[in-house]
Amino acid sequence: MDTFFLDTSALFKRYRWEEGSATVEGLFARQAGRLIAEVTLLEVVSNLRRLLDVDRLITDEEFDVLLATFFDDLARELLQVVRLSHAVLATSLDIASRLYVTPLDAVQLASALALPEPPVFVCADQKLLRLAEELGLETVDVSRDV
Repeated sequence: MDTFFLDTSALFKRYRWEEGSATVEGLFARQAGRLIAEVTLLEVVSNLRRLLDVDRLITDEEFDVLLATFFDDLARELLQVVRLSHAVLATSLDIASRLYVTPLDAVQLASALALPEPPVFVCADQKLLRLAEELGLETVDVSRDV
């Protein structure tokens, strides 16, 4: 069974329809493991809040529905959370000391690399995809639907 690790840029396409969302939905339709970094919990909530408060692209009601859908996916175990352990933090520090990467992206990469079997790294961010490949991860680009 395939295992997919979704960074926030990929996972967010499940909750806000945009280019690449159909590809992400295809991953959810498969019998596969789907993992996210613990920090993704905060990133998804923050990005939804940004859509409401800053971008004004969604209403209060839409925010509530999207947030409930995200938490429902977690409750139904459609997503497994990779905890921010000391080992993940140490790996993220190592990555950041060798490559220019944002702190959250270093945590995303380290979380994927912490798994016993390397997952397929699913992302919409081109730089992060390149870094994941440099670190030996197979990748899927969901920046657009194919």
